[in-house]
Amino acid sequence: MATQYTHCDICLAACGMEVEVEENRIVALRGDKDHPLTRGFLCPKGMASHEMVSDPLRLRHPYERTGSTWNRIAWPEAYRKISQRLRDLISKHGKNSVALYYGGGNATSSVNYMLADGFLRALGSDRIYNVLTLEFTNRYLVMEKMYGKQFHVTQPDLDQTDCLLIFGSNPMVSLDHPGIVASLKNLNRRGAKLIVVDPRKTETAQMADIHVDLLPGTDLFMLRAVYTHIFGKGLQDKEFLDKHCVGAELLQQLPPVSAEEASRICGVPAETILRVADEFATARSASAVCKLGVNVSTNCTLTYWLVEALNAVTGNVDKPGGLLFNPGILDMNLLSKVAAGFKKRKSHIGGFPYLSNSYPASEISRAILMDSPDRVRALIVDAGDPALLFPNSSRFEEAVDRLDLLVSVDIYMNETAQKADFVLPATNFFEKDDLYIIFPDHFPYPFGQWKHKVVDPPEEVKPEWEIFRELSRHMGVPVLNQWPMEFMFRGGEVLGKMLGTPDRFAFDPKNYYRLLLGAMGKVKFGKLMKNPHGVKAGDIRFGAALKRMATPSKKIEVAPAEFVEALKQVAPPPDPSDRFPLTLITGERSPHTKNTQLRGVTSLTKKQSGNSLRINTVDAASASIRDGDRVKVTTENGAAAVQANVTEDIRPGVVSLTHGWGRRLFHPETQTTVEQQGTNANLLTGDENLDELCGMPVYNAIPCAVGPEEG
Repeated sequence: MATQYTHCDICLAACGMEVEVEENRIVALRGDKDHPLTRGFLCPKGMASHEMVSDPLRLRHPYERTGSTWNRIAWPEAYRKISQRLRDLISKHGKNSVALYYGGGNATSSVNYMLADGFLRALGSDRIYNVLTLEFTNRYLVMEKMYGKQFHVTQPDLDQTDCLLIFGSNPMVSLDHPGIVASLKNLNRRGAKLIVVDPRKTETAQMADIHVDLLPGTDLFMLRAVYTHIFGKGLQDKEFLDKHCVGAELLQQLPPVSAEEASRICGVPAETILRVADEFATARSASAVCKLGVNVSTNCTLTYWLVEALNAVTGNVDKPGGLLFNPGILDMNLLSKVAAGFKKRKSHIGGFPYLSNSYPASEISRAILMDSPDRVRALIVDAGDPALLFPNSSRFEEAVDRLDLLVSVDIYMNETAQKADFVLPATNFFEKDDLYIIFPDHFPYPFGQWKHKVVDPPEEVKPEWEIFRELSRHMGVPVLNQWPMEFMFRGGEVLGKMLGTPDRFAFDPKNYYRLLLGAMGKVKFGKLMKNPHGVKAGDIRFGAALKRMATPSKKIEVAPAEFVEALKQVAPPPDPSDRFPLTLITGERSPHTKNTQLRGVTSLTKKQSGNSLRINTVDAASASIRDGDRVKVTTENGAAAVQANVTEDIRPGVVSLTHGWGRRLFHPETQTTVEQQGTNANLLTGDENLDELCGMPVYNAIPCAVGPEEG
């Protein structure tokens, strides 16, 4: 039996793992006590993740669909057929007829994303859509406007802050930073304040000193009142604003919003809003952060901006206890420019900016269906399931039927793969090498850990990077869209064969990152290999980021003109109507699921096999609904039936339905099918009501009606 160390790939916390392996089987899995960031912590999802390796429903061979029949196909034939169909489409309809969607199934993988991205760009297409555009590309736009670069992303200094203000997040369950549970619990012990703004009394809100249970989608108006109070009472940090910022006067000149006015819109007491403003502005240090609950609501970019700028207005950027900038071990802004170039792009339908090297994924369905010679005709889906994840699932289903080619690269025959022409089986994260570099803002300092392969995959299952490398070669394009790198590694293969070690110098994650880290990394590859628990590559030097702002002014631009003008046009949300008296949110997180993933982990599905509609006791009583009843939820976009969960931990007037469900796995050979798990919340969401600045969809703050299921 051998002990190996790696990290979890389920979420961005990347918790350290200690894995016991015997005869290529994982026989024990636990948190790595020697991991410097997570120190043995591993959530229930991580503890059960190894079950995916041996899941009978996982794919073990490539398949081609003919009509309704699935047939095994050899890898060389799969590469040949896919490549030929891509060549034919490009020849007939142009390079941009091919698109790629990159999902969240490889949360911490960088080599998969780089190879998939590079493959499509090498074909000459820039029609790349990634999962970030459904979750938080609003933050990249805010970072670019305020700090000058998209990937100049901030995070709270959790262990030193005296006041943590959280909008729309439940980190006790989402666990989006390593060690965050311990950090949150420690806030109270050291006398720091925790303020949570969320319509539900989440696990995190239960720990809060102040819980603001406002109406979904109204955070922006609460923030306007907070700014009015801070400027009115002179609580802003004038010295910091004068020295490090430009544009503060534009914020002060905005029409004031009183706490009483915000109270009427948000549904919370005016005194609570004023208390939040005072607690935050007078704290010795403070951090305000905005997460997914706000990111997928109306006015998401403007709200994120006002949260981010609140830190600057109170002098809490790039200082202990405030927001910090983690540069990571590689320059993500530079890597982004190398991959996508410097061209300014706008999306084909809504004219939205190209953020995180991607067009808004909400536009894919319409880009396929649009009546134009420039429409998308081939879609490659990598580690994703848009059939369940995209807003307006009905439109995506219609769009898929119009594609000339759909290729799915995944571990399972998921709902999207079941519509595909080719399904290519990918490795689980225990079965491949990789390096997590994409989101340094989830680490408290520059940190790197090599994700070691701990077991070999089934014989015909391949890592995604190898699939895209081989597709590149069959299409006659360079790996990573870089001819010098292609020639170098091809030469390495020749040299390796001459020396009797054909893979020694070939392209693989180790050789690629040995090269990349050697050229521009803050930690050397050899050091990563010698330190299985990870490597700290430096300390946060507070004050350094303020000296290297990339904005035209070289300072923090707290009031970008585009945002200020858009803010002036925002009207309060309409009152509930007789037709839709309630407000729906769909972003609730669970300890036992991760979006559309983990469906094959039986120890988790035994604990939660579906979703339910969280509804307040008052609303349930008025609609004659009892706990456990089947109810019908209706929105402007559609309807869905689901079981009711009657509770008091969500405010009256609001209902919550977890997304990522409605799952029904299928195995192409055994014909084994998992019974549908839960209800697809995206039958209720739309793909045209997008944020006007970044194109992200609205999954929250949706008018709805709830009543007993009919007949």
